[in-house]
Amino acid sequence: MHDLVKETAEIYVYQNADVENINDVEITIRDVDERVHIPVCPVDLVASSSTQSLQQSNITVKISCPSNGWFYYMSAQVTEMQEVVVVADTISPGTLLTENNLSIEKIDKRRLRGGTFSDKDEVIGARLKRRTRDGSPVTANMLCFVCKGDAIVITAKLSGLEIKTSGIALQDGNIGDTISVKNRRSKKQIEAQVANVNEVQVHI
Repeated sequence: MHDLVKETAEIYVYQNADVENINDVEITIRDVDERVHIPVCPVDLVASSSTQSLQQSNITVKISCPSNGWFYYMSAQVTEMQEVVVVADTISPGTLLTENNLSIEKIDKRRLRGGTFSDKDEVIGARLKRRTRDGSPVTANMLCFVCKGDAIVITAKLSGLEIKTSGIALQDGNIGDTISVKNRRSKKQIEAQVANVNEVQVHI
């Protein structure tokens, strides 16, 4: 009966927990205390919980037997997981991110801070700004596709023409960020948008 009580609680939580996607959830049910005597129930066990409890990460489930009136309270831990890109090894600052040093893992959503990524292609080619431990989620604030001091290509488009020149990045930036750069030839400081690894665009 102990295993049946646990199984009934687990099925109930999977079917009723108030979560966005049950496929992204890990549910842990505490074992029933073996010292507790649970009589055999001649009919199906009934599971119930309050609406408020089903919205929590710790859910209390009441398991009862309708025919003889006994009941037992079970505790369930609900953990919502999210697939994110993580580093696959301890990486030093300045390391270029590649397919080989990245992986995808499911992480507890409560542990995630900052903008994370779900696709490795979104971060391949970027460099890390600080030492990062194996298994750490990759976040936007730890990356730069263009890093301060990098030699960069500045691209400008005008009337269908594409003009390219060399420059120096004066700030860190990720794709889509607007940063300050210096044109090597004119020595002028301009604002440009990061378009790719070591490449920025000027909109004219």
